[in-house]
Amino acid sequence: MDTIPAETHAAELAATIEDLEGGLTELPLSKAVNRIDDWRREILDTEREDLRPIADNLGKLHQALTGDGLDGRKIGRLLVTLGEQTEAAADGADERLRNGLRRLGSLLRHAGSALAGNAAEAEAAEPAGSDRAPQLPS
Repeated sequence: MDTIPAETHAAELAATIEDLEGGLTELPLSKAVNRIDDWRREILDTEREDLRPIADNLGKLHQALTGDGLDGRKIGRLLVTLGEQTEAAADGADERLRNGLRRLGSLLRHAGSALAGNAAEAEAAEPAGSDRAPQLPS
């Protein structure tokens, strides 16, 4: 069961929020993947089944970011889903983490919406057969 103090989680949460507030394009992929893996591990360590879907989606996001080619629409949809799940989980979180989790959820939703929308627009503008990677929003 989770034995890490809320203060430690609060510091990690603040660092993650700071990273996202800087914009997705400013966040190095390796750092993003490390954060994703850290959060997934933290969530799994809690042994809370109600948080399992968040851990599962973090695993999917890891795969989407490290697999062959980046699919902006898929990554965007995952970020939106993770944002919604994070905001919902905030209600049952330690009071010291609640507002930070809500902020994180909001940042994930907005970044995901922007990414998915930009990817869809880029796809529509690309000539058939183009293999250019989608542009990440800042």
